Amino acid sequence: MPLSATTQATGARTGEQFLEGLGRGGREIWLRGDRISDPLEHPELRAAARSLARVFDVQHDHASSMLAASPGAPDLRVNVTHLVPRSYEDLVRRRRAFELVAALSGGVMGRTPDYLNVTFACFAGRSEVWARRGASSLAENLVAYQAYMRDADLSTTHALMNPQVDRTKPEAEQAMGQVALHKVGETADSIVVRGARMLATLAPFADELLVYPGSDIRPQDGRYALSFAIPIATPGLRFICRDSYSKQRDVHDYPLSARFDEMDCVVIFDDVEIPRERVFLDGDTVGYSEVITDTGWRSHIMHQAFTRAWVKLSFALGLGHLIAVTTGVVRFDHIQEKLGQIWTMGELARSAIVAAEAGAVLDEGGVMTPDERPFVALRGEMPKWLPRVNELLQLIGGGGFMATPSRADIEGPLHDQIEQYFQAAGADAERRIRLFRLAWDFLGSELGGRGELYERFYLSDSWRMTALAYNVADKSFPESLVEQFLT
Repeated sequence: MPLSATTQATGARTGEQFLEGLGRGGREIWLRGDRISDPLEHPELRAAARSLARVFDVQHDHASSMLAASPGAPDLRVNVTHLVPRSYEDLVRRRRAFELVAALSGGVMGRTPDYLNVTFACFAGRSEVWARRGASSLAENLVAYQAYMRDADLSTTHALMNPQVDRTKPEAEQAMGQVALHKVGETADSIVVRGARMLATLAPFADELLVYPGSDIRPQDGRYALSFAIPIATPGLRFICRDSYSKQRDVHDYPLSARFDEMDCVVIFDDVEIPRERVFLDGDTVGYSEVITDTGWRSHIMHQAFTRAWVKLSFALGLGHLIAVTTGVVRFDHIQEKLGQIWTMGELARSAIVAAEAGAVLDEGGVMTPDERPFVALRGEMPKWLPRVNELLQLIGGGGFMATPSRADIEGPLHDQIEQYFQAAGADAERRIRLFRLAWDFLGSELGGRGELYERFYLSDSWRMTALAYNVADKSFPESLVEQFLT
């Protein structure tokens, strides 16, 4: 499907334009045995789609800081997260855009479109890495696609990892090589792919699916070394959802899960034809690894990811503080210590982000790339911090999380008794109940449980990342401090 045959280049879209794109149908989303072609027509997907529409609206609410002229079409205003950063000021402006988007959900939605906007801007800025070993035409495809993605303001999802069938074997050998996504043929104008990938977060609400390297690959596994982009509504492409955590819940009772379940899907490719102009990597196992190591990709995605995580830590601090003030326990020093722990995590995250920006350098492609070192440190610690935050909130709120009648109870015949017996030192009964329900939805509901698992693993597990931090660390100065006493 040529780029010109899909979404028109509109510049930064509004929420209404985003929803119009979703409503065109043609996609194959499966949720508990039902096929869904339009997420706006499904009660368990509709609310998250509307919440994502706010992400598109907010860029117009803050146009002076979030929009800029498109490099390819100066008359178009595009989101700054689509732009290749060329200066320190570009990074700071981009981070402010991350903050505004994350604030809409308190950091609960982790895979808003800015994540992949940054990824492909980074890739396009280092297109020479993709062009190595005679692949200049594929690199040109990527640059053209990123310009289209930017000027059409697409909502995209990605699927980096192959399903794990048997972790004792390489992915290409699991289930006789038939589960992992791989190339099975080609035509004059396309390649044909088969297999599966995971996890496509945000897939029901995306315009396109992006596939690119997520791990190293063996030299003999060329048919698995692929990168491409494809519209969600493509024949043979289907998405199998986990359970919805939205269901048809009252926003009063479930203020987060009723609105912000971004959904996770396994993607099945049933002999899907990928137009050659949408293919960015085809069989180059060396390039498959170099894209990960040589484009500065990690620094850019962590700039978005940890800004979002900082917002989530700030949201958690706000919850803990208001719970403590509302119930009067804020005067106890052991509660202050717990709140201080949450604040400390947030402040260290903020400081690392600022340090990464301050230490940014222009790379070989002229892309201003944040200093990776503070982010590598956060990458090992953040998966430990956010689950710990949930534990701290539980200790601050205690049994109050169980004393939360629903809105139906508040508005029912027991209203007067609820007003009397559920009041708090710092709030009336309804505010207290709403606060505790909000906090429980954050840390203990189905969405809260999914969020904790997500934070533990979405940038790989913490023990591997902490080991990586040691392995990549510059040890010369620490060694010299010791050597002076040994020589």
